[in-house]
Parts: sequence; C-alpha cells; structure tokens
Amino acid sequence: MKKFVFIFILLISIFFPVSAHGDDEENPVHSTGLSSLENKVLKVGFDPKSPPYQFLRNDQYVGFNIDLIKKIADNQQFQVQYVPLTLNQSIEALRDGEIDIILGVPFTAEFSEVVDFTDRYLTSSVGVLVPADSSIEELTDLQGKRVAILYNTMEYDFLRNIRNIHYHSAHNAKTGLEVLYKDRADAYVGNQITAKYLLKARGLEDEYRFLDSHLLPLEYSFAVQKGNYQLMHHLNIGIRQLKLTDSYSEVYNKWFEDFESPLSEKLKKIREMLIFIIVLALIIFLLGFRWNRLLQREVNRKTKDLQAMNLSLTEQVQKTKNSDQFKEQILESSARGVVTCDQNGIITSINNVALEMMGEKRKPGGKKASDFPFLWNMLKGDVDETIKSGKKMIGKERKATLPNGEDSYIRYDIQPLYNFQNKTTGILLFFEDITAEKRIKDQLQEQEKSRALIQLVAGLAHEIRNPLTSIKTFVQLIPMKMNNEKFRSEISTLVPKEIERLNQLVEGLINYAKPGSGKANSLNLERLIQSTIILFKQETDNKNIEIEWRVEPDLWIEADESQMNQVLINLFLNAIESMDSKRKNKKAQGKLTLSIHACRSEEEVIVTISDQGEGMTEEETRKIFEPFYTSKTSGTGLGLSLSKQYIIENNGSLSVESEPGSGSAFELRFPVKEN
Repeated sequence: MKKFVFIFILLISIFFPVSAHGDDEENPVHSTGLSSLENKVLKVGFDPKSPPYQFLRNDQYVGFNIDLIKKIADNQQFQVQYVPLTLNQSIEALRDGEIDIILGVPFTAEFSEVVDFTDRYLTSSVGVLVPADSSIEELTDLQGKRVAILYNTMEYDFLRNIRNIHYHSAHNAKTGLEVLYKDRADAYVGNQITAKYLLKARGLEDEYRFLDSHLLPLEYSFAVQKGNYQLMHHLNIGIRQLKLTDSYSEVYNKWFEDFESPLSEKLKKIREMLIFIIVLALIIFLLGFRWNRLLQREVNRKTKDLQAMNLSLTEQVQKTKNSDQFKEQILESSARGVVTCDQNGIITSINNVALEMMGEKRKPGGKKASDFPFLWNMLKGDVDETIKSGKKMIGKERKATLPNGEDSYIRYDIQPLYNFQNKTTGILLFFEDITAEKRIKDQLQEQEKSRALIQLVAGLAHEIRNPLTSIKTFVQLIPMKMNNEKFRSEISTLVPKEIERLNQLVEGLINYAKPGSGKANSLNLERLIQSTIILFKQETDNKNIEIEWRVEPDLWIEADESQMNQVLINLFLNAIESMDSKRKNKKAQGKLTLSIHACRSEEEVIVTISDQGEGMTEEETRKIFEPFYTSKTSGTGLGLSLSKQYIIENNGSLSVESEPGSGSAFELRFPVKEN
C-alpha cells in the first residue's frame, strides 16, 4: 500500500509540477500547506470515561481515539495537549475557543449546528444489554421495565418519550452497567463496544447478552470549532493517510479486534484502493491532455462539490422527513394525551388521545390552549413559570369534568421545550385519566386503615374500661361520702383526670379514623407522639413491651394531622408485631423496648422509631416500601407504602435501617416549622 502511495505522489510531482505562485493560487490545498500546523500545541478535549475509545489506565490516557490522534499529530507535525471533559463541557469549551479539537463525537444534527465535523473514522451502534436469562427479546419488551441509560445522549433522547419505561440515568457507561449488575435495572442501553469492553474487564461476558436488533447507529468523527476549515482539512488529510496505510488497521485491531469484526474496515480499504486505481488511471489518461489539465481539474473539482452539495441536500431532506415521521409515530404511540405549545400558548402538536379526552374531532391548528377549558385548567398558573424559569411540573393531579359530563381525576406533567441554544421555546403537556386508579387506591387505603383500626380497638378495650371503673366507683360512693371533705377533694381531682384520659383515647381513634384532609397545619410533635403512645399503652403492657420516649420540647412541623396519625400508628403496629413475633418464636425473653426519639438537627426535625424485633435482611429493606410487599402471613402490604407516600406529600422523608435479629429503626425527617 505504501508503495502505491509513493508511486502516486511521484507521478503527480512529475506531470503536474507546482509553480512558485500560479499553482498556489489556483490550488487551495497546496496553499494552506501542511507546515501551517508545524510544532503547534492543539488542545484536545475528550471524555476520559469511554473505554476502549479513551480512558485512564495506569495514570495515562489510552484508547483508540488517543492512538489515532497521536498518529495524525505525528503526520501533521503538531503537538497534543489533552483536556479531560464531558462531551457537553467539550462542546462549550470548543465554542468558547478554550480547546481546538474534540475526540470521538457521535454525529447529531444538534451538534452540527455549533461545531464542524471531520470525515467519519469509525462506525458503531447503540445496543440493548440484558441478563442472559432475561425474558426481554425485543425493544417492545422494555415496556414496564427498568432501563439504565446514559444521560443526555442520542439513545436517551430516543427512548425518553416512550411510555411506561422506568429510567435510571447514569453519567458514564461504567456507572450504568453497575446498576445492571446489582439488579437495579432490567436492561442497559448504550454503546455496544464500550459495554463489551467493560463486561470483558469484569469477566461477565457469559452472564449478559445483546438483543439482535440495534437501536441507533453511531458515526464518530473529530469536532472542530465552527468555521475552522483549515484545521478540519488537516485532520481529514491525517485520517485519509492513515486509512491508506496499515496504521489505521493496526490501531483498530489493537482495540476492537475482540469486540467487532474488522470486515467493514477491510471493505473500506478495498473501496479506497479502487478509488486510488481509478484516479491513477485518470491521471494516465489525462497525460495526453496536459495543456488542458488545470481547466479540467477545476471543472472536476466544481462538479464534485456540486454533487456533494446535492447529495448532502438530498440526505438532509430525507432525514427531515424521517425525523418528522418518527416524531409523529412516537406522539401517537403514547397512551397519554400529549400537547405541545409555543411561547404564545398556540398549540403546535397534539395526539389523538388528547383530542378524544378533550371531545374534539379535528386538530386545533393555530388555536391557543386557553381556547380549550379542559387544557387551560391544567396549564394556567404554571405555564408562565415553566416558560420563564424552565421549572418542571411532575405528577400533578386535579379533578376535571370530561366533555361527556363525567367527573374524573387527571394526572399531568408540564415540561419546558428547548431549542439547540438551550432556550425555552414552549411547553410539553402530558396527561391521563386516573379515575379508576384513584378509586382503587382510596379503597385500598381505607382497607389498610380499617385493619389497623381493628387492631387498635382490640387493644384499647381494657384501657377504656379502667377509667370507667374508677368513675363508677366514685359515683357509687357519693351517697355515703358526700359530706367527707377528703372524698370530695379526691372525686373533684381524679374523676376529671380519668375523663380526660378517656377523651384522649377517643380523640386519638377519631383522628386516625377520619379521612385525611390533605391540608397541612402546624403540629406539635410531643403532643402527637404522646397521643399515639396512649393508644398503645395497654397493648404494650399486655405483651411485656416497654415504651421509651424522649422528645425535645417545642418541636413543630407543618403536616396533615390525620395522615401523621396514621403514619405513627402504622410504624407502632409494625414494631409491636415484630417484637411479639420474636417472642413467640422463642428468640427473645424478658422485656423488649420500643424507643421513640425526636430532636432538631439544623433546619430539620428528626423522629426515630426503633424496636428490638426480628429485623430484616438487606433485600427486605429495599422492598419494604413497595406496595403489596409483606413478609407477614396476613396483611395487605400497604401500611409502609402508604406511610412513605404520606411523608413525601408532607415534604418529609422516610428511611429504614435493619439487621436480622437486631430490630429495625425507622427515621422520619421534616423541615422545621417555626411556631
């Protein structure tokens, strides 16, 4: 191959000598000269977490792209200074002139608006990686699954609008695969070569497999600053020179021989060889027409430019058509209503699901969202804030009346739309009818509350009987001891206390049984915890369980009282059941302790409820807040799920730490409410 290149250059120098001035002016390729980059230091930005393309090994940057730019730098006589950055950081740095080149950039229409790309030097694809024994066989099987995916990539943009896929975003391939290894995701979507490289490094090739279908093609190039044609020209020359020799194959086989067949690269070399032979034949043919060579060369160059421009225009038109058709397919494949509006509130796109829910038969071209009360009731008050600040409104719910007159509940999301300059250009509205879901959810909540209420009432029967017995005794003694001053003092002191005790028990039950208002009020934690302890005092005494509680004074939070009552009662019931089960299994003797501590830490109130029960495994603690998950022989598995939901609705958080045989500790955190 090197001999052919040498012969080609020799023939050019013999038959087409370059004059000192004339040829330089007519041939811009020669006028730029390869020496223009000689000894220059070019800053190269790259993502150091993309093996085997580029990564850090033994404190040195290595990889396919690193070797490739080194060889091009040697050929073009410039030096390289590496600048490790993320892809988005590299784009910004290139635009600001802080770096000169970006390694390994996949071509996208969005990036082409802000940078210029060299010739493609490598082609790969995005694939879907699943465990070897997974039931996932094609892309449609990803619905309802958890997918690990790199954030802000082509594949992320491709999948994020598809319904019912749960995403776990990662910032690099290694982190995304770790999520898959730990069974926190059912599949991983990303660059196939990088995934295969990392699997091989971990020795896990046989435990995972790729789906047969490829999600997206990836074409890698170098990126330079927009308009820097001279640097792009030198890099293209370097790429072509490497491909005309064995240097490119050496680098390719060094990094990709075990991951991908080099057949495509061999075909490229054959194609380039054929082009070289054709050009050589053309030169021989043109020897007889040397007097017209400059004119003919210019005509050929112009013709090629026009052909390239025409081909590029045709490709762009086809890509635009494909993109519009693809967007329309995604829009109509969604089971939710989807509406987009521009900054002026004019509807720019809408799917058939949205039209059906709105009671419309035709798409409202050119109309504003405010012309449709069904849409505007969701958007008003939020659309301006979303457009101005880019704030997302996720999982909002409201009651609405459908065009057929039926009352329903709607869940909706409002998200900003951006252009290539990352400026807000409009809003995206998703909505769906959750009436049936909410009805079932309310029924399950009431069932769970009724179950807990039955347990409470059974334990409180004796607790209520004690003060009633005391009151009855005093009443019976009134005729005999009415004139006794000591008796009158005791009855006036003790009877009100017993009545107040009964009142606290009854109020606690009423607060728990009444439906939640969903309205937050200022709550005193000491009073809230004390009223819950009163409800369980008799049951814990009967089961030889001691309640230890310590609450800092004047701790206030802002929450719904009914919901917080239910949360505390659910946690108390779980703790008591766990300790009682431990005692029944003869794993504990003597008195067990239920501890409740509440304190203030900076701007948070922390409540810890600890027990000495059976405890849980690590897997159980991961699943304990999932709906319908329970380790008990009886129970709905909704208590802790509802408790966590109530805590989140009141701007708090709920977590658990547990070890088998050592008990569990639930930690509740709320923002401090200054009272």
